Parts: sequence; structure tokens; C-alpha cells
Amino acid sequence: MQTLRRRGKPLSIHLLMAIVVLINLFPIYYMVTASLKADAAELVNNPFGLPANPSLAHYAVLPIEKGFLRLFVNSAIVTAGSVVLALAAACPAAYAIARLRFWGRQVLFDFITSLMAIPIIVVIIPVFVLMSNLKLINQYPSAIIVYVGFILPFAIFILTSFFRSIPPELLDAARMDGAGDLVILVKIILPLAKAPLATLAIVNGLWVWNDLLVAMMFLQSEEMKTLMAGLASFSGRNVRDIPLIMAGSVFVSIPTLLLLVSGQKYFVKGLTTGAVK
Repeated sequence: MQTLRRRGKPLSIHLLMAIVVLINLFPIYYMVTASLKADAAELVNNPFGLPANPSLAHYAVLPIEKGFLRLFVNSAIVTAGSVVLALAAACPAAYAIARLRFWGRQVLFDFITSLMAIPIIVVIIPVFVLMSNLKLINQYPSAIIVYVGFILPFAIFILTSFFRSIPPELLDAARMDGAGDLVILVKIILPLAKAPLATLAIVNGLWVWNDLLVAMMFLQSEEMKTLMAGLASFSGRNVRDIPLIMAGSVFVSIPTLLLLVSGQKYFVKGLTTGAVK
């Protein structure tokens, strides 16, 4: 009986996990199957079944006719610029907090990490007024600056924890060979920090790519809209053509899925990096 109970517990856990996975996968299934259906009438008659005659017609009109290629380029520029600039600024900042000794170091670190608790909606209006006064609305720098400002606290927090876990003997040996702090950061620490850097790039890249608020506030013109903002307005104009909207949703989701799949190894490893010294 005890053996059966011990075996039954893992089975029940696995069954529960399988149910949770299926629940989470169902919206993806619906999105893909709906996008392959010929028209809205087929979707109404058969909302959850497989398409009778799968069609890629909706995907064919998205890049050029519906302007999704331009939206994709805008999202790629904003996402790449925000993540690269944020990590480029976070690395030296985290190194200074973790490895350099100066007055107020811990106070500065506590202040930076406390900024993670500030919701973006609280500061979005004053930042919008500032960007408007600087004539940066409908330009890439306005959105990139906002994203970088909200990525930095989390990135510095994660990288500081990792940099502190690196054995000090390794850095002392480099200093004895004449290496300065910049050389140590670039040649020793950053190669060791591939996992946390990849994790930060994936997490923040997904956030920027899928964000709607900042994109709609600072990139309002049709030429500057990102994919998410474009999809929101596109859905409003084509509210009755659900298969076309689902095709647009799949188009938006593909880059994020590819990013997660390609960086899964680093992402999982980066979640636990620095936990054990």
C-alpha cells in the first residue's frame, strides 16, 4: 500500500502538470488553427476544430499589404536598441557596486533596486511631457530611453549578485598581472557572465517586444508604430475578420518563440547563476 501511495503521488503531480500545460497551450492552438481557416464563417461554424482547407492567405497579406513588415522593423530596432544599451550600462555599474569599494556603495545599490518597485504607469505622464518638450515623440530614442530606464534596475540587481559570486582570487590574480578594472570586466567577468546576460536579454527583450503602453505613448505615427501597437489598431479596424487577426497574432509571436527556444539553455542556467557561491 505504501508503495502504491508513493507511486500515486508522482502520477497525480504529473497529471496535474499535464492539465496545466494543456490549458496554457490551448490559446496557442486556437490562435494557429483560427489563422489557417479560410474566413470568419468557417471559424463561427467550427470554432475549435481543425481547418477544413488550411490556407496561408491571411499570412500572405500581412507583411506588405497590411504593413506588418514595417512594424516588425520598428519593433526590432526598439527592442535591440533598448536591450543592448541597458546591458552596456548595467555591466560597468554592477561591477563597480560588486567589486569596487567606495562610500555609499550599499546605499546606492539599495536605491537602484528599490526602483524596481515603481510601476511604469506612475511616471509615464511626466516622462511623456519631458520627451514632448525635447521633440522626441515619434522617434526611436524616446521609447528606447524609457525602456532602458526601466530595464537598468533589474539588470544591475541580477549582475551585481553574479559578480559578487565570482571568486576574488581570480580577480586578484589578474591585478597581479597588471590588469586594470576595465580589462578585468571585459576579458574575465563578461565571458563568465554569458548565462545571466543571456537571461536578461531574453527577459527584457520579451518585455520590450510585447509592451503596448510605452509604444503607443511615444511612437504614435503609423510609420513608427511597433508590432504590438500596430496589432492593437489593426484588430480594431478588422474586428470582424478574426482569422486575419489571429494570423497577425501568430506573426507577432513567432520572434518571441524563436528567442525562447534558441536561448532556453542560457535562460534556465541564468535563473540559478549566482545562487550558490
